[in-house]
Amino acid sequence: MRSVLFVCSGNTCRSPMAAALLKHYAEQAGLAIEVASAGLAAFAGDSATQQAVDVMQEVGIDLQGHRSRRFREEFAQEYDLILVMTNSHKQYIVEYYPEIAGKVHLLLEFAQDKQLRQELDDKKEKGYEVSDPFGQSRDAYRHVRDEIAQAVQAIVESWMNEEEKE
Repeated sequence: MRSVLFVCSGNTCRSPMAAALLKHYAEQAGLAIEVASAGLAAFAGDSATQQAVDVMQEVGIDLQGHRSRRFREEFAQEYDLILVMTNSHKQYIVEYYPEIAGKVHLLLEFAQDKQLRQELDDKKEKGYEVSDPFGQSRDAYRHVRDEIAQAVQAIVESWMNEEEKE
């Protein structure tokens, strides 16, 4: 069973949305997967932002029960794959845990590498980063949700293709 940890800054927006979306699409595809999220600067126990809860509810996913947690050393070993939102997230983890550098990837870059989807090609110009919607409008959250959903769907499709080949 694959295990994936999504990491962002506060673990109240991007990483919980990504974890919930991956879990949702993996379940739809019948993939067994363990998914979680954490934040590099998270305050343990914070709920997801109301905007994140609202825009996820729009696509039928409930984030009401999410509680943030801070990235910890044991996560570095516990998960097979660590997907981060920005280069600074990746640099931080790799600096403190160089032994796991091979399993830490930017979400959008990993999705692009797993499945060359035309829709993701424009991310090269952004450096594959998912912008932080914290404190912004619901439209900003929707944009981030949709960007993450597209990447997560590409990853799930790629894993499904890998399983079919086995």
